[in-house]
Amino acid sequence: MSVTALDKCKAAIERDDRAEALRQAQAIWDEWRPLHDLYVDMSGLFCTYIRDRLGEEAVADVWRFIGERLWKPILMQMKKTGSTDLLVQVYAQFLRAHGHRFSVTEDDEKTIFVMHYCASGGMLMRDGKNEDSGRHPVNIAVIKTKAEWTFHQPLSAYCVHTPLWMDILPREWGWDVFESSFGRQFDDDGQPVDEPCVAMIYKQPRS
Repeated sequence: MSVTALDKCKAAIERDDRAEALRQAQAIWDEWRPLHDLYVDMSGLFCTYIRDRLGEEAVADVWRFIGERLWKPILMQMKKTGSTDLLVQVYAQFLRAHGHRFSVTEDDEKTIFVMHYCASGGMLMRDGKNEDSGRHPVNIAVIKTKAEWTFHQPLSAYCVHTPLWMDILPREWGWDVFESSFGRQFDDDGQPVDEPCVAMIYKQPRS
């Protein structure tokens, strides 16, 4: 039980067992998904606890705190490269690791990521885990405050990190290269709709 799917995959490759290598390659992905989804649920429930005891503004505050400690050092290191090329690659890596289904286009001004399915916030909407759904007992907080940090609409407490980390904070830190927008992706019954989230990374800072 202690042998990882990665080790099994490598062993299958070494003995030229293509079928087993493919099975274990899929297992590498499948083993991670429940843990990934648990972390998303945990993050949302931490924010729900904070909202219930300290109010909605405190949810923005905690995502700001985490952004300052975790995201800012990463982002500022990429800023030192003098372009957004590395940021585009790292952002795509993040989306792939989450399990998003997304498409990418590029023009002279920016790179555009269209999230047809977000495997974190979108997963919460699909599975009815936000409190405005009533389809799941988890009931993650939905923030009602209309502000830039909620895309000016009701927003899952989990998703609050996106306008903060992708738009507001980078701008405050002096690297205004992001622009993001929210799409619900699923209707009230968890059926997919053509309303993707979109993130744009500009090649040159806008201010």
